[in-house]
Amino acid sequence: MKVICGKSQLERETIGETSVTVGTFDGVHRGHVALIERLVKAARDTNSLATLLTFDPHPQLILGRKGCTEVLNTKDEKLHLLSKLNLDLVVILEFNQQLASLDAGNFIQRILIEHLNMKHFVIGYDHSFGKDRQGNFEMARSLSERYGYSVEMVGPVYDDGRPIKSSSIRRELKTGDYDEAAAMLGYKYFLTGDVIKGYGAGRRLGYPTLNLNIPPGKLIPKDGVYAAWAEIDDVKYAGMAYIGGRLTFGDQTICVEANLFNFSGDALGKSVKLSLEKYTRPPIKFESPEYLVAALAKDEMEIKRILNI
Repeated sequence: MKVICGKSQLERETIGETSVTVGTFDGVHRGHVALIERLVKAARDTNSLATLLTFDPHPQLILGRKGCTEVLNTKDEKLHLLSKLNLDLVVILEFNQQLASLDAGNFIQRILIEHLNMKHFVIGYDHSFGKDRQGNFEMARSLSERYGYSVEMVGPVYDDGRPIKSSSIRRELKTGDYDEAAAMLGYKYFLTGDVIKGYGAGRRLGYPTLNLNIPPGKLIPKDGVYAAWAEIDDVKYAGMAYIGGRLTFGDQTICVEANLFNFSGDALGKSVKLSLEKYTRPPIKFESPEYLVAALAKDEMEIKRILNI
């Protein structure tokens, strides 16, 4: 999978005929995967390049629209997920006011036709593009003859009777049912961050933790204890993760930390991928550190049962 970042690099490339889909693809959830699978099939059928055009940062963050203040994936996380889906080309354009002001017709002509040499357009049932979101399937179809491309629409994927949407996943992760969010994603939600120096409270209690620095703008799910898997230097470790304030110690600052059961090395400064397997309980302010230690021992037993270790 080739990745082109930015308009200047795109303008320097000579690209063969493409089948294209466009969107933010935040979360790369099951609905996105179904659309991408259809794109890849269309590309193979037409001997064209399966091409996904996406944006960074998320358009809603630039446009200031209500609904998205945090994203499910950082750019690198999104590329990691997309790399597994048999795409030939991913183009990432910076979303700025200049791009936001480009109307749908000019977006198709100047970017999809002139730069991406599009011959087939695969569009999601609810996707809109261009200034004021004026572009949609009907509009794209109305221009297809003029610019010499075909177009098809891909419908929704449902989970428990409702269409899967990134906004629904964000809502479930923040305030709802973690298992439902994971079911819509099609994978366990994960956080990626570098290990930073913590306060050492966990180590003093006999439960040393890795403290993660999560990039700004990345959605951190609701506070509590999770069964988790951590990946460090391509090795997976089982453990229990905690998101929230250190309530027993009077600290309300939100942290993301993990106690790994079979890890004893020095991970300071290393990148860790923390996959949240299951939500197990909410945060609790204990009367003393001793009560906290007793609760952590119960958490460990329960989480080892969940992870089957």
